[in-house]
Amino acid sequence: MKARAATLFPVLLMGVLAGLTLWLDRIVQLSEAPARRAPTHDPDFIVDRFTVTRMSPEGRPVSKLTADKMLHYPDDETTELIEPRFEQRSADAPPLHVRADRGGVSKDGERVELRGDVVVVREPSRDREALRVDTTYLEIFPKEEIARTQEPVTIKQGAARLDGVGMEVLNKSREFSLNAKVRGHFPAATAKPK
Repeated sequence: MKARAATLFPVLLMGVLAGLTLWLDRIVQLSEAPARRAPTHDPDFIVDRFTVTRMSPEGRPVSKLTADKMLHYPDDETTELIEPRFEQRSADAPPLHVRADRGGVSKDGERVELRGDVVVVREPSRDREALRVDTTYLEIFPKEEIARTQEPVTIKQGAARLDGVGMEVLNKSREFSLNAKVRGHFPAATAKPK
């Protein structure tokens, strides 16, 4: 019986050691798991008084985006803007100014999204009065000079006014369209004395 116990003891000891090793390995793996969590939607950097300017090939400013604060989120590579302001300049069109309460910029910078009290103003030209657009959401594609929304829109130019739902503006060609529920008020032109 003593011989049998003497041969079983090393086997039992090896079994206990193997079990202990597996148990310790499992504990180490469980303690490492929380360190591998998915990233949260927390900013990795914040910039106060943010400005970015896009230049033409000739070196003149074409568009400028500013904001009181910019927050960048690494989990989805988005950028949030607080009090954004956008300015578009073209050699053959009056400057265009846009402001909003909040906004965002896509990962590639090709799309700017504005929310809240969105106001667009095109400065007057020699033959046109200033134009103002009010809405609650606006999507801008700076390179293409396109802006659009599916929200209600009010457009004012001098005493003329247009209201509608949904709009697309093609700044290069100076075209715009309202999609639905369009109402307009255009005062009668007054004849100039001869």
